Amino acid sequence: MYQDANDWLSLSEASERLGVHPTTLRRWADAGELPCFRTPGGHRRFRAADLVAWLAGSQSTALVPTSEVLVQSALGYTRQEMADQQVVGEPWYAAFQHEDDRQMMRDTGRRLFGLAIQYMGRTRAHEPTLKEGRRIGEFYGAQCARRGMSLVDTVRALFFFRESLLRTTKPGQAHAGHYDAEDVRIHRQLRYFLDEVMYACLASYEAVCLAPTARPGDGVVSGRW
Repeated sequence: MYQDANDWLSLSEASERLGVHPTTLRRWADAGELPCFRTPGGHRRFRAADLVAWLAGSQSTALVPTSEVLVQSALGYTRQEMADQQVVGEPWYAAFQHEDDRQMMRDTGRRLFGLAIQYMGRTRAHEPTLKEGRRIGEFYGAQCARRGMSLVDTVRALFFFRESLLRTTKPGQAHAGHYDAEDVRIHRQLRYFLDEVMYACLASYEAVCLAPTARPGDGVVSGRW
C-alpha cells in the first residue's frame, strides 16, 4: 500500500489513506490514539508504518474500542429509555413475545448500532456498511409484517430506536459550545444511514404484505441471521 513505510504524511494525506475526515484524525492524534509528530510549526505528521499498523490492527486498536464504547452507551441509553417510557405496553414490543425472539432483535439492534457508528466515522468506502444496514432494515421489516404488526407500529419502533441512537451519539455536541464542519458532516451522515435503513425496512414490510404465499416466521435472509 505504501512505497516507503518510513515516509511521513501530512494530516490530509494520512486522513485520505485511512478514509476518515481530517478533523476526526486530528482528534484521534490529540487524544493519543494514533502516534504523530508535531513539527516546529505545529503541523501534525504521521508515519506511514503507523497507519499500516492501524489498518492491520497489529498495534493501534483505538478505533475498535472507541466504536464499542459508543455502541455500549447507545444500548444502555436505549434500555433506560425503554424502561422510562414503559414500552412493554407497546404493540411493537409485545409482538416479540418469546425471549429467543427478543434476544434475536437485541443482537440485530446491536449490530445495527455498530454499523451506524462505523458509517458516520468514515469519508469513503461507505457502500458495504450501508448495504449491511439495509439488510438489517429488510430483516426487521419482514419480521414485523409476519408478526401482524401494523405499519404505524413498525414506524413507531423504528423512530424509537433511531432517536435513541441520535441522542446517544450527540452529533455536533462532542465539544460544548463548538459545532464545526465535521460535526455537520457526521450529523448528516448518521441521519442518511438511518433513513436508508428505514426505507429498506418499509420496502420489505410492503413486500411481505403483497406476497400472499409468505408464511409467518419466514426470514428475509434465511441462514444469515
